[in-house]
Amino acid sequence: MVSIICLCYNHANFIEEALNSVFNQSYKNWELIIINDASTDNSQEIIDKIVKKNSSKNNTIQSIHLEKNQGNCAAFNEGFKISKGKYIIDLAADDKFEVDKLEKQVRVLENADSKTGICFTNATLINEEVDEENNKTGNYYFDWYKKKPKDGFIFKELIRAGGMICSPTMLIKREVLQELGGYDESLSYEDYDFWVRSSRNWKYVFLDENLTFYRKTNHSHSSTFKKKNNPHLYSTFKICQKGFYLCKNKEEYKSLSISVLYHFKESLKYKNYKAAKKFFCLFGKLTLKII
Repeated sequence: MVSIICLCYNHANFIEEALNSVFNQSYKNWELIIINDASTDNSQEIIDKIVKKNSSKNNTIQSIHLEKNQGNCAAFNEGFKISKGKYIIDLAADDKFEVDKLEKQVRVLENADSKTGICFTNATLINEEVDEENNKTGNYYFDWYKKKPKDGFIFKELIRAGGMICSPTMLIKREVLQELGGYDESLSYEDYDFWVRSSRNWKYVFLDENLTFYRKTNHSHSSTFKKKNNPHLYSTFKICQKGFYLCKNKEEYKSLSISVLYHFKESLKYKNYKAAKKFFCLFGKLTLKII
């Protein structure tokens, strides 16, 4: 079974489309857990209506409405605690799936070796327009990231550039998240930390098909990096610190140093001098490991 944990925060305009893409899956052995992270729009009303309408289906559908906003990491963990699936998907309520996403990715992991823990795919980039014919803006790997990603044991690649993976495309073995203890709730975002920690012990496999629609909006987490004194830079520093202790050889330290130097420059660019100092000190430690 696949447990789909759908995180919603003020996604009233998109959540019905996201949930319908789950209901329409060709693979039917799934459960849906919707976490409304204290939305201030009418997301809760829409969720309740959708759950009631689809409660007669054979699949398990449940929703949790949090009274206080907890952020992505803690909200996801609330869903993971009650999930039962062999595989897990973290679905943002403004993204959506192709009809055969689950079927194809489950097949890949079922046929993979025991150390393969994550299957990720290509994605179609979409914008905030609801009209499907007018909102497609590109292809994740070939229009945005510009190249096909590696797979296998890719710790060195991920610690250098976490954006190599389109996060909402991932299908994750339950054991991977159990080993990590879920997402780190002390962080303001989840994906880079998950990639770094999971890729140390687990292999990734890439399926080169567009099976997810990934929506880029003005409120996306990636846009938060551009704000002065944003919490994401501090979280990124903590992740890089973890990566420092996970590195095992000079090549891995070199890869991490590229990420640290990039975020040092970003900190200066947005005048976050406290974060810049932290990255600078970590870069110094990495230099000693490399020389």
